[in-house]
Amino acid sequence: MTLESIWIVIGIFLGSSLILVGMILLNQYRLRRQDQRQKWADDYLIDRFLHNTFHKRRVSWSELLMALVRISEQVYFSVETKQQIYFMFQEAGTIQKTLRQLRSFSPFIRKRASQILACFDSSEIRKNLTRALKIEKLEHVKLYLLNALKNKIDQHVLKSIIDSIVGSRRYYQSRLIGILERHLLKVEAHLQNIFKRPEMEIKEVFVDLTNIYYREEFKPILTEELAAIERYLAGEFHPTFSSLKKTRVTRLYYQVLRALANVYDTPLNDPKYLGSSDPEIVKIATDSFSSVSDIQSISMLMTYADGSDRDDIRAQSILRMIEADRRLLDELVDRFSKITDTEQKSLLAQVLSHKIEYLILKFIKKDAQRLTEIIHLMIDRGHTADLIDFLNQKQPQETLRLFQTILQPLILEHPTFQQEMTEYLQAERLTLFGLKKTDPISPAKPVSLSETKKTRWLVILLVISLIILPLTYLIIISVRQESLNFWEMVADYIVSINRWFIVYYLSVNGLYLILALFSLFGSIKQNRLWSIKTNDLLFEEGMLPSISIIAPAYNEEKSIVESVNSLLNLNYPNFEVIVVNDGSKDQTLQELIDHFQLERKNFRLNEKIPTQPIKAIYRNRYLPSLMVVDKLNGGKADALNVGINLAKADYICGIDADSILEKDSLLKLMSSMLDHDRITLALGGSIVPVNGSIVDHGQIEAIGLGKSALVRFQTIEYLRAFNISRTGFSSLRSLLIVSGAFGLFEKRILTEVGGYLTVSSLKKNTVGEDMELVVRITRRALEMHLKFRVDYIGHARCHTEVPEERKSLFRQRNRWQRGLVDILSYHRKMIFNPKYKQPGLIGMPYFFIFEMMGPLLEIQAYFAIFIGIIFGLLNAMILLLLLFVTVIMGIFLSLFSLFINEMDRRTYSWKDIRLLVLYAILENFGWRQLISLYRVKGYLSSLKETHVWGQMNRIGFKK
Repeated sequence: MTLESIWIVIGIFLGSSLILVGMILLNQYRLRRQDQRQKWADDYLIDRFLHNTFHKRRVSWSELLMALVRISEQVYFSVETKQQIYFMFQEAGTIQKTLRQLRSFSPFIRKRASQILACFDSSEIRKNLTRALKIEKLEHVKLYLLNALKNKIDQHVLKSIIDSIVGSRRYYQSRLIGILERHLLKVEAHLQNIFKRPEMEIKEVFVDLTNIYYREEFKPILTEELAAIERYLAGEFHPTFSSLKKTRVTRLYYQVLRALANVYDTPLNDPKYLGSSDPEIVKIATDSFSSVSDIQSISMLMTYADGSDRDDIRAQSILRMIEADRRLLDELVDRFSKITDTEQKSLLAQVLSHKIEYLILKFIKKDAQRLTEIIHLMIDRGHTADLIDFLNQKQPQETLRLFQTILQPLILEHPTFQQEMTEYLQAERLTLFGLKKTDPISPAKPVSLSETKKTRWLVILLVISLIILPLTYLIIISVRQESLNFWEMVADYIVSINRWFIVYYLSVNGLYLILALFSLFGSIKQNRLWSIKTNDLLFEEGMLPSISIIAPAYNEEKSIVESVNSLLNLNYPNFEVIVVNDGSKDQTLQELIDHFQLERKNFRLNEKIPTQPIKAIYRNRYLPSLMVVDKLNGGKADALNVGINLAKADYICGIDADSILEKDSLLKLMSSMLDHDRITLALGGSIVPVNGSIVDHGQIEAIGLGKSALVRFQTIEYLRAFNISRTGFSSLRSLLIVSGAFGLFEKRILTEVGGYLTVSSLKKNTVGEDMELVVRITRRALEMHLKFRVDYIGHARCHTEVPEERKSLFRQRNRWQRGLVDILSYHRKMIFNPKYKQPGLIGMPYFFIFEMMGPLLEIQAYFAIFIGIIFGLLNAMILLLLLFVTVIMGIFLSLFSLFINEMDRRTYSWKDIRLLVLYAILENFGWRQLISLYRVKGYLSSLKETHVWGQMNRIGFKK
């Protein structure tokens, strides 16, 4: 290669960089122009068909069609108006063109055609949509066709819908059921004729529909199906069930029982249901009693009390009966002293623990002995949250004196209750019982397994990284058989390192260029798919799975309320928020209690994943979607595992407590499931520094760029990491990291693999719990030969605070590198292993070579560059090549990532974009080298791993 050719390449990249800057700035104009054309299209349709005002058409028919899709969600058109709109588009030829698009080779075009045709109602359109559903092979395209047909269901359409179920996944079936639930009642259909088929998928959908759609003729079919399932579960052969997994048949069994109990009023009072060892069957059976509120039903439920977690289910059922008929409470209290069975008495005490005020009114003057007995049993069985809450409220002195008499001897008998009192009772009440505030006793934390093998592996790699360059050089000069003196050899060695470094950086940036191209096409594809999704589709019953958002919090008092408010106000159809206070030493918990008016509640935890102990759970009855958990400190991963144990949804979304999601972030993330037929195991969104942005009541009012140079360098770094690396690896099916600040996982796979890696759950701690979990899930899925996806959705954004101090940044990067090293060591079996396909042959080798070993080699190369320049050992060609591979290519890639970020929306202002362009250049002169030093320090720290996170100083959100 000549100097002239190098200058030409540099010129090409510099010219391309200038073009990128121009495209970024021009894109601002393009987006404004796009918004203007959308407004013209919307105004044209509204004016013509609602205001009867005709204007000249300024947009294409295709733009008008998409405008119709948008407007149809917000504006009601009469039947006559709909016909006029239909005739207008038919005369223009767009209806026929769209119908032909249903047969396109592109799934995207078929989906878009379905969304457009959903706006019209004609026999021709219904016929074409039905035909398309019959021949469609992709389930995610079928969902769009179903959405288009949901308002056009007749007997013929229904038969085609049911036919589409056969051979489908449960994911498709559940969404189909949601559509039928809302739209089937609008038509008369002979369902019993359709469902007399042997296929399991048909049986499942039929039974699910019977849970929401009453018809008397369904009851004998359900009864017959119940008998067949019970015979099979008892060991009898069944032509359909015997070829399936037992869990699938059991799920059908639950649904049949629910339908009979809840829809067809069939009491499940048989002992095989009420006394079952399966909590789900017990719940279904006890729920069937709730509609009949009498003392006989309560007595029957109490006979099955056994002290297990199934008693919680029985207690809730009894409470519902009491709420329906308050007179039952008097009868239960009167029976308390007559009950001799210990477990029944305990169940009744659990019920009465929710009615403390009633007990006081009934017994305070009449029968203090019975009150004492009931309270004693409550304390003995741990049902004390409502009791302590009652004592904290303002009470008459007479009542307090009575409780002082009752509780003082019980406090001495029950150390656990005493500890609860000292921790949760107000200070002025403690003196009444002779107690003082004390810190909770923390149990000894489990110890992590020995890291000897890991340390040995890292030491070997460190030695190799130190000797590989000089050893390679010695081999080369021995082959060349050159005679050099010591100083000549040193000079030649320095020059050789620089040449190797050129090749190394050319490889790294070359890989990034390939990833950048994949990222560009991947981002365009994601944006196009999002553009055709409507609220009518996304908020259809059951279309998107439920989510449990888990926010671990440790010393987050400055931002916790804003963060939780932002989570509670997300635009998503079905979610809950679980905030896990991981033993904070500041006022994080109290801020939450005060702001959301939370009350401590009794709980019984089904601990699927071992964790550090939970101290308390707080709820507010008027905010059912919020739960706050207080636990002993165990680290972020342990807090997430607690949330998984308590979560009720299909998917788990882990988010940092100092992070704020954009209002539609969850919707964008989860809606990507409608574009794939593979099982979604993990999803990640984009992380944007919140420093410099304006936040009001948990909402991002304006995105800004922090004033600190440290923040601006990190912003460029985040743009490159997310917009190029994550999207690119995702396109190659090699994505192995989902950011802990905003990551989503299927709950089932989480519990199967044991949750996040902690010493409590899997006998090992790590500070890279987010990446480690993705690697472990991927490994498990590949070993099970699942068809799955781990994906990154770039336009689903989460805003989080990044370090503004050098010490905090150093601790963060040190932790990241220690986490990476730990993960690669723990899963080193996957590296270069073809058994693990793309993750083993692309993802893991990339992280091993360039992210873990790379910094150890880069530091040596930086030293060689410095020596070479000082002593004039490097010629013009080497210097130019070094400039090209380290600076010019780096600038181009950073600008490319900024272009991708601004491609679909205006994120930053003109001023901020100009600053980011400047910092994309400056970061190559010192920032990257500093980060490499931090990585080397992180590697060395891994040799004496302590799994300590290190605290980042928070400044809170700008308002």
